[in-house]
Amino acid sequence: MRWCLWSLLLVVSGAGWASELIGRTVPPYPDGLQDIGGSCLSDSSDYERVCDYSIGLLAGTVAAEAEMEVGAEAEPVPRYIVAARLAGRDGQQALWEITDAQPYPKVGERFHLQTGSCRADGNDDGKLAAVVRQDPTHEFLTDVAWARRLDLASGKFVPVTGKVDCINEAYFGL
Repeated sequence: MRWCLWSLLLVVSGAGWASELIGRTVPPYPDGLQDIGGSCLSDSSDYERVCDYSIGLLAGTVAAEAEMEVGAEAEPVPRYIVAARLAGRDGQQALWEITDAQPYPKVGERFHLQTGSCRADGNDDGKLAAVVRQDPTHEFLTDVAWARRLDLASGKFVPVTGKVDCINEAYFGL
């Protein structure tokens, strides 16, 4: 019964739950979600403002994933790509106000979110986020399942015009 409930929640979640994240200050994260990475952005060259904004990845917690897939070895499963503004600090912990959230696309195992090292039409753009297929044999990753640019003024992800690719940080020649 518990597995059926989680399955139903996943079907209903997607964009609906993504919109529920907007406006939240995190951490703490909603039950069943955890931060599994991200990158800082800024529209300033001032060192103290290097993390005014962020693009992050929220995943289902290991406990939530274990309940959904009985007997499976649970790893965090990406659920949402989020944009956020720095909302303050709690000691050393940064607090973020989520300004946009997009469901993580349904992709194969070799696809991962990449930020800070992507280009649009050959032009570096540190505000791009892309879910790309990892391929150790190429300098640039061109199989893009999802790509958006973070508009800092609105805090929203916007469509990207042009061809998106990302540098392969694991490429041997770099």
